[in-house]
Amino acid sequence: MNKRFKEKIKAAFGERGELWLEQFPETLEVICYKWGLTVEGEPANLSYNYVAYVKDAMNRSLVLKIGIPGYDFSNEIKATKEFQGEGFVKLYNYDEKLGCLLLERLTPGKMLKEVEKDEQIDIYLTVWNRFNRQYSEDLPHIHNWFNALVNPVSNDFVTDEQIETALLYKKEIEESSRGNVHLHGDLHHENILFDEEQGWVAIDPKGVQGDIYYDYISFLFNEINGDLVLLETRLKQITSKQALEEQRLRKAAIALLTVQVIWAVEDGAEEAQEMNEVLAYLMGSV
Repeated sequence: MNKRFKEKIKAAFGERGELWLEQFPETLEVICYKWGLTVEGEPANLSYNYVAYVKDAMNRSLVLKIGIPGYDFSNEIKATKEFQGEGFVKLYNYDEKLGCLLLERLTPGKMLKEVEKDEQIDIYLTVWNRFNRQYSEDLPHIHNWFNALVNPVSNDFVTDEQIETALLYKKEIEESSRGNVHLHGDLHHENILFDEEQGWVAIDPKGVQGDIYYDYISFLFNEINGDLVLLETRLKQITSKQALEEQRLRKAAIALLTVQVIWAVEDGAEEAQEMNEVLAYLMGSV
C-alpha cells in the first residue's frame, strides 16, 4: 500500500479513512484467512480501494478488492452482482461487512487507454452494449450525485451560473427520460480491460440507476488531456453509432461534469482546473 493511496484515503474519508487504514493489516489478514488467499502483489495505480493479486486454495489467480465498508461499497457489490454475464468481470465472493470483493483476474489486463485512439470507440461501445440495463430498486439514483451542487465547497472554478445551468440540464434530462436503468457510473478507459479468453471486459461499477445518457459521460472526458477536438470526435461518434440526440448528450455531459469538477475540488485534485476548462467549452457549445 503506497503513500499516495493512503493520502487519498485520508483526504476523501477523513477520520473514518484514517481508522480504516490503521485497521487494514488486520482486515486483510481476516479476509485472506476466511477465503484461503495468498497475496502475491498489488497494482501501482490504486485509487480509493485497495486491490491485490491473490491466489486461492485451488491455485487460481484472482483479484481481491477491499474498500471502506458502507453505503458506496455496498452499492458497488450490488452492481457487480447485477451486471454478471458476458462482458463483465466474474464475481467469486463478497462480504459487505468487511467491504471486499473477490474477482477473477483478467490476463493480460491491458487497459483500453493502451489501444490506438481510433479503435477505442468501437471497443468501448461493444462493452457498453453488453450490459444488463434493467431497472433495479436496490441501486441508488444518480440524481443523488447532484447534491454536490447544493451549497458546494468554495472554489475558484465553478461559478454560480454554471451550477444553475447544470441543474437546469439535469432537470431537462429527468423530464425527458424514458426511464431509469442500471448504470455502470464510471465506464472509462481504465475500467475496460482485455482478457485473452473473453476479450474486452468491464470492471469497477459505481452502482447507480438513472437515464441511460449518463453512462456515456465518464468515457467522454477520460484521457482527453485538453484535446477538445478529440472530445468533439467522441461526441459525434457516440451520437451517430448509438442513435442519440447530440444536444441531449451534451447537456447530460455538462450536468455531470459540473458535479465531477466540484468533487475534484473537494478532493484537492490537480485535474479540477483542466476539467473546468472542458466544462466551459461544452457550455459554449450548447
